[in-house]
Formats: sequence, structure tokens, C-alpha cells
Amino acid sequence: MPRKTNRLWMIAAVCVFVLAIVGFAYLSHRARLLESVLKKQVEQELSARFQSQVELRRLQIHIFPRIGVSGEDLTMRHHGRTDIPPLIRIERFSFSSSLIGLLRPAKHIAVVHVDNMQVTLPPRGEKKQLEDMEKKEEATVDLPKTILDKVICRDADIFTTPTKPGKEPLDWQVHDLVLDNVDFDKPFAFRGTLTNAKPVGEIATRGQFGPWDASEPGDTPVAGEYEFKNADLGPFPGISGKLSSTGQFNGPLNELRAKGTTETPDFSLDRVGKPVPLHTEFEATVDGTNGDTVLHPVRAILGKSPIYAEGKVVLVPKQGHLIALDVSAPKGRIEDMLNLAINSEKPLMTGPVKLKAKLTVPPGKAKAIEKLVLDGTFGVEDAKWSSPELREKLESLSRHAQGKPEDEDVGSSLSDLKGTFHLENGVIEFQSLTFGVEGALIDLAGKYDVRGGALDFHGHLRLKAKLSQTMTGAKSFFLKAFDPFFSKGGAGTELPITISGTREKPVFGVSVFHKTIKKEVKTGADDKKMEQKP
Repeated sequence: MPRKTNRLWMIAAVCVFVLAIVGFAYLSHRARLLESVLKKQVEQELSARFQSQVELRRLQIHIFPRIGVSGEDLTMRHHGRTDIPPLIRIERFSFSSSLIGLLRPAKHIAVVHVDNMQVTLPPRGEKKQLEDMEKKEEATVDLPKTILDKVICRDADIFTTPTKPGKEPLDWQVHDLVLDNVDFDKPFAFRGTLTNAKPVGEIATRGQFGPWDASEPGDTPVAGEYEFKNADLGPFPGISGKLSSTGQFNGPLNELRAKGTTETPDFSLDRVGKPVPLHTEFEATVDGTNGDTVLHPVRAILGKSPIYAEGKVVLVPKQGHLIALDVSAPKGRIEDMLNLAINSEKPLMTGPVKLKAKLTVPPGKAKAIEKLVLDGTFGVEDAKWSSPELREKLESLSRHAQGKPEDEDVGSSLSDLKGTFHLENGVIEFQSLTFGVEGALIDLAGKYDVRGGALDFHGHLRLKAKLSQTMTGAKSFFLKAFDPFFSKGGAGTELPITISGTREKPVFGVSVFHKTIKKEVKTGADDKKMEQKP
């Protein structure tokens, strides 16, 4: 009896095995037949939904260890155009499903994995005629709908095609992109990480995408938020600091509007000045049709100085970005500006400043201070100087200028400073620079080297008092005869002057009777260096 039972079990096992082989062979055969059917369905549905000529080089259905589908080299050409890059190109995709699920007209897929996707938005204005669009819409009405619960894309590149010839496309490199509840007829959620080239960093982003605009893909709406942390500004020659930014964006893909803030607690001009905290609030439009970024009023705070800027960041093919801004600081502090240009323990001077300038930063690899171009005007009222020696000299000048050289209660070091300037190649050229203390006014023209600190100015010193009144005793008596020679333009005295030397040790020169008297003055700009000496 046991032997008969064993024989029956063996026969049953063989039958099951044979049936499994037959079933596997049948499923494999059906899978091969289904591959061509499914491939055609995929191409037809994508063609209608994306208004594109679709080509799927390879599609396979796997039945072991579970039923799954994989495809390779999927290409979609918008309106069949071959003169521009494909709208979408996918290197490989895969998903799992049941056999019944593959046969259903309406498909519901849990997870699709995508490797290396490129999306290139065609230039604007590529819409077909209305009748062609209506035909496409009619063809889509009876199209079975495919819903994707989740799409996971390892790497994706989103390009825009500029309308202007010679412009390079914008490129958003996204990795770990996840799309949820993908339905191209309505918005769906996304999240991912963008790699930013300069400054180097990872931008975490999430939001809503769609519905997809098949006739004009660049008009597809998108909205979301981003976060950018501790990006190193070091790769930008001439500046340094760690930048963090958060914000929101929305609009069509071809014209995104962004709004956010940045924090750089240690912003500095590399090897020139000292770090100064920089906070900005900005609104911008990224125009994918020409690669330009339009900056709407940007509000920045440098130290304690509010600064406003407006302009463009233009992408120059094969060179980089050209920055052109109108900048104003109606209620700034001169010490914040000087800290960027002078590395000293104390600012050279303090006081309110008004600044208005046009800023241009051409593309290129030169340091920021070397390629920065500034044209503008500024004014500092009631400036206070940090150097005790310089304050003493200015008070003495003020007393002499008022004709009261021995009155210690007279004289002030509070100064007014204003001028017109042009900065280029790290050198500021002042076409007009006026400096005044009570009783005296200096007008100058000349140059100042921001990097090395060299000074080269010439101009005039105008005093309220006559030359004889600036002295006492016998000197005053003998100089009375020369008063008429130095009284010019309504001033009691006018003398030619020069300023040379460096910002740490300026040398003031005054010419009297064809003789130049020079005096070196410590400004306090090198206090830090002096303190470090043993």
C-alpha cells in the first residue's frame, strides 16, 4: 500500500511539474505576444497625450520571479520635429503589474522606476493651428487613462530651448525625483533635489506640477518651495562666505517667478576687507526663453545698511553670467561699506551714507573686485573718524580755517563727504570728491586702489579765513600782504593740495609759495596689524 501511495504522489508531482512547464511556456508565449500589443498601446497613448512622435526601442515583459515590464530608449519628439532635441528621452523604465492589469484598457500602476530622463522644453510659439489641436483633442477623448501612483526617477535634466539664437539652454539637474499620483490631466505632487553648480550645494525642493500643457509644454504650471543650505561662495573668485536660502516659486516652466531670502553671515571680498553679515529678500523671474533672470526690487541688509537693487542676470553663451543692476542705499552706514574694503579692527569712519550706483559684473573667471564695474554717487554726513590723531588734525584744521587757531573751544572733526566715482579693475576713480569740516572745504579728483590701498589725489583746500588769520603773532602780520593772492572764488584762502601714500598712512601735501609741505597721518586702518606686532 505505501509503495502504491508513493507512486501516486510521484505521478501527481510529475503532472504538476509538466503543467507548470506548459503554463510557464504559455505565459512566456503570451508575454511575447503581449509585448508588441503593450508597446503599441504605450506609443499611442504617449503620442496623443504629449502631441509627439513616440518611439520605444524596446519593451519586455518578465514573468519570473514576478510579472514586470521594462522599457529602453523611449523618445518623444514634439510634433515630430527633428530639428530640436526630443521633448522627453528616457534611457530606461520599469514597473510591476499583474497580467490582468496589463490587459485592462485603463491601467493603474503602483510604482514606476525611471533611469536618466531628459526633458527639453521646445521654444515658445510652436503651437499648431487650431484645427490640428482640435484633432488631437478629439483623438484623446476616448483614450484609456493610465494612473501612476508613484514615479521614482534617479536622475533627470530639464532643459529650456531659448528663442534667441546663440543662447545656451537653462539646465535644471534633478536627482532623487519622486512624483506622486501622476495624472497629466490635473496637478500632481513632486519632491526632489537639485544640484547647484555655483555656488556648489544641494537644493531640496517640493511642490505641485501640472496639468500638462501638451500643445505648449513650456506653459505647464509649477509651484513649490525650496531650501538651500551652507553653499560655499569660494568658487566665485574674489568673494567668500557661506550662503543659505529659502523661498517659493511658481508660474509656467518657461517663466518661473521666485521669491525668497538669503543669509550670508560672513560675506566678504576675499583678501580685501573683513566679513560682514549680508541678508537679502528677493523676487525674480527666470525666463527660460532667453536664459535671463530679471531681478525685481531686491532688498538687502549689509551689516546695518539697507540696500536696494534691480536689474538682470544675463546668460552669455560659453562665458557665464553678466550682472547689471541699479543699486541704491538711501539710509546706509559708511562703516558697513568700508568694512568690505578695509580689514581693520575699527572702521576708518562711521556715519550715515547715501549711495546710488549702476553695478556691472561681466562674465569671466577674474576675481569679483577685479571685474566689478561701478558708476555712482555717494554722500556721507557728519562722519566720525576712528583715529584720535586724525580727529585732532581735523579739529586743528577747522580752527585755523575759521581764523581762530588758538581757541580750543572752536573746531570740529565731524565731516561731510560726497563724490562721483567710477570703479573698474579694482581702482576707484573719483571725478569729483568733496570733503568738508567746519570752516574748510576740500575738493579733489584722483584714484584709490581698493586692493593695495594706494592714494593719488589732487585738488584745492578752501578756507573761510584769510591766510593771515590762520596764524598768530608775527606770522599773521607778515602774511597779511599775501592775503589777496590766496583769496579766490569767494573763499578767504584757497591752496593747492595733494593726498598720496596709502589708506593706512595717507600723506597730505599743501603748496604755499611754490613749496609743498607734506605730513603723514595715521588713520587707524592698521590698528589691527599694529596690535599683532610683538
